[in-house]
Amino acid sequence: MPAGGERKDEPQSKVALSEDEERFRLLIDSLQDYSVFPLSVDGRVSNWNLGAERLKGFTTEEALGLHISRFFPEEENAERVSERILKRAEADGRAEYEGWLVRKDKSQFWGTVVVSAMRDQTGHLRGFSNVARDLTERKKVEKAQAFLAEAGEVLTGSLEYERTLQKIAQLAVQGMADWCTVAIQGAHGLAVLSVAHADPAQEPKTRELIRVLPSQEPKLTRGLGHVVRTGQSELCPDTLEAAWVRTALGVDTPERLMALGARSYMCVPLKARGDTFGAITFVSVTPGRSYGPGDLVLAEELVRRAGLAVDNSRLFRKAQEALKARDEFLSMASHDLRSPLTSLRLQLQAVRRSLQPGGDGPRVTEKLVSRVESMERQTDRMLHMMDALLDISQMSAGRLELKRQKVDLVELVRGAVATLEEELCQSGVQVRIHAEGPVEGSWDHLRLEQVVDNLLSNAVKYGKGRPVDMTVSTDGTLATLVVRDQGVGVAPEDQERLFDRFERVRLDRSVTGYGVGLWIVRRVVEAHGGSVSVESRLGDGASFIVQLPVRGQTQGQPERERETDPEVRPPAVH
Repeated sequence: MPAGGERKDEPQSKVALSEDEERFRLLIDSLQDYSVFPLSVDGRVSNWNLGAERLKGFTTEEALGLHISRFFPEEENAERVSERILKRAEADGRAEYEGWLVRKDKSQFWGTVVVSAMRDQTGHLRGFSNVARDLTERKKVEKAQAFLAEAGEVLTGSLEYERTLQKIAQLAVQGMADWCTVAIQGAHGLAVLSVAHADPAQEPKTRELIRVLPSQEPKLTRGLGHVVRTGQSELCPDTLEAAWVRTALGVDTPERLMALGARSYMCVPLKARGDTFGAITFVSVTPGRSYGPGDLVLAEELVRRAGLAVDNSRLFRKAQEALKARDEFLSMASHDLRSPLTSLRLQLQAVRRSLQPGGDGPRVTEKLVSRVESMERQTDRMLHMMDALLDISQMSAGRLELKRQKVDLVELVRGAVATLEEELCQSGVQVRIHAEGPVEGSWDHLRLEQVVDNLLSNAVKYGKGRPVDMTVSTDGTLATLVVRDQGVGVAPEDQERLFDRFERVRLDRSVTGYGVGLWIVRRVVEAHGGSVSVESRLGDGASFIVQLPVRGQTQGQPERERETDPEVRPPAVH
């Protein structure tokens, strides 16, 4: 080809090369998720793409000439990490790094860097290529997964209720909060049962500044109480923008809120088996640390696992208390059964002696009759105890059957009083019956006898020998029986639990019993579609009120036992 022809084609080659370079530049700039730029042999920036500007915050003019070490934290530079990366890339052709990197504003992010040596055709080192990517989100996911895995192990490590609650709060401050509270719904409102702070010395102060939220507090549309009522989480990235956060945290004055230093807040409902029974609050006090939707997702997953752990602890506690109650019951039953058996055995021994030769005729017969009568009473007493035990078994298994018939409640009450005449005489208790006429309904006669007998016996035991009033009335739809004694009374916080199994008023140590009489009363009354309640004050007696539908319709929840939750009620003291 002529030399002139070569010179003629040269401008076209330059144009093609220029177009290729432009396309390559456009390709590099389109990689906005990657920081891609070349380095000189001594590690200084010689070009800059849009991805690098977006990731690191430097413009092209600001970045040109910067040494690669500018993009690493001080602690990494102290270890000469950037120099080691360049030396390895020169020796091996490539070097990789994953760790913290620095932006223009000194903020850090977790990223990866790949530095590759660039050599010409002769193998001479001309510089390095640097490709970096932000892996902060991936790091957050990995950290969250590790945190949740650790939390799962910690939460399953104990079945102790209080310890589980405290572990939950401690886990929160280890992974995502500066301080955390765990509140549980109780009989008197939401109670903060567990508090943890990143600075353990601040925990007592935090506990002091947070109060219990009473159940009668107005229903707010935001905050802790709202979260528990609705079962929906709550997020407030900046507490300065939300005045309601103070009440949400359970803080009663603005000064106390300032003392807590809350900057960002999340509240997540604590649930188990579809029931919301509390909430966990996460608070950040660190400047610049603001909760977002991603943090709320992590918090909800932690609380979901926490709910299962708390539920297991509650069930374990219930099982322990049930075993304890069983042992106490068996001990009481054994003691109470032993007493009539011992008496019966003594009477039999006396009868045997009376039947030995040498007796004095008619007098022996008189003694035998007296002793046999005593043995019958002891036998009846044991049969009554066995019937009570059988009732407990049947009612616990939900096998309470009613045989309805027309019953006059007034006559049934009078019959019960007549049956207990001997016991009433011995205790010196006068029973006064108040009724204007018959009160008839469709009820199970034998079961209602149990109700009246148990209520009357209860009034006699705790009435301190004072009169007992029994009032029967009806409005045509409901029949009402009120049994009023003038005895020791029952504290308000203990009145509901009186109707649970094995519960008794323990103010009087001389009173014995299984603690199941009122439980049987409740089960029988509710099986009839009725209700039973107590009105009382300590030292001022008690009124037990039974209401029964006269036509057999159901208005309550029959055959369902209302178990108590040990974690939301204090131990019985009655």
